[in-house]
Amino acid sequence: MSDPAIEHEPPEEVFGLLGNRLRVDILRALADGDPPVVFSTLRDKVEERDSGRFNYHLRKLVGTFVRETDAGYELTLAGRRVVGALVAGTYTADATLAATDINDPCPECETAPITASYADDVARLACPHCEEWQIAFTFPPGTLAQYATDELPSALDRWLRTLFEQLTAGFCDNCAGRLDSEFVVEDTPQLVWRCDRCGSQSRTAAATPFVFHPAVQGFLYDNGVDPTTTSSWRLLAAGDIDYDIRDECVSVTYRAGGASIHGYVRADGSVRGIERSDRK
Repeated sequence: MSDPAIEHEPPEEVFGLLGNRLRVDILRALADGDPPVVFSTLRDKVEERDSGRFNYHLRKLVGTFVRETDAGYELTLAGRRVVGALVAGTYTADATLAATDINDPCPECETAPITASYADDVARLACPHCEEWQIAFTFPPGTLAQYATDELPSALDRWLRTLFEQLTAGFCDNCAGRLDSEFVVEDTPQLVWRCDRCGSQSRTAAATPFVFHPAVQGFLYDNGVDPTTTSSWRLLAAGDIDYDIRDECVSVTYRAGGASIHGYVRADGSVRGIERSDRK
C-alpha cells in the first residue's frame, strides 16, 4: 500500500486569506444552502453589488476554502471547518454560566443536586455538598446558547459521551490527530490521552472505555440500569467499580443489580476479556 501524498501550506498564509469580511460572508453564504452555488446567486447572497470586487475575493478563497466546479462553488473541508468554528463561537464568543443546580445525585456522596457552571470555554460539574467530586471539560460557547437551563444537563451528558467515544477511538478531540495514552494512578487509575500533533491532553477514568463498551452497556440494561437515560458521570460512579492494577492493563469490575461484569482495559484504551457473572 502506497503512502498518502500530503502537501502543507504555510499556516500564516492560509489564515491570512480570512482577513476580510466579504470573504467570511462568502463562506457563510456557501454554508447556508445546497451546494453548489452559482456565481450570481452567491453574489446576491452576500449582497455585493461590485462584481469585480466580489470575484477578486472569491478567487482568493478558491483552492483552500472553496471548491470551484462546473456547476458552481462549494466549501472544501477546510471551509466547512472554518464556518463550524465561527458558529460554535470558538473564536468569537465569550460565554459564562453561574453555578446552576442539576437534579442529579453526586456520584461520590449520593446527595442532590450537583451544579453546572461555565467559564473560559470549560463546563464544570461539581458537588457543593461533599466538595470532593467534580468533572471539567471543554464545551463550545456557541452551543451553550442553544440550550435552555433545563436542557443543559442532557446536552452536557451527550457532549461528554461524544468526547469519550472520540478519545477511546484514538482521535484527538481538538485536531483529530492520532492519540497516545497511558495510565496514571492517583486515587483511582486514570487514562491520560495525549496528541503529539497539537499538544492537546485529556484525562478520563481508566474504566471509561470499559463502561461505554457495547457489551457493558448491554449488561447494565439487563440489570436495571438504562445507560441511555443515566448520566455518563453516574455510569462512571466509583462506588460501582472495582479496579485491580496490573503491569500492562487495569482490571475493571462493574456491579449492577446483584451481578457483575469484568474485563481488562489496556493503556491504549482497548478492552479485552469481558465476562459476565450472570452468564455462564
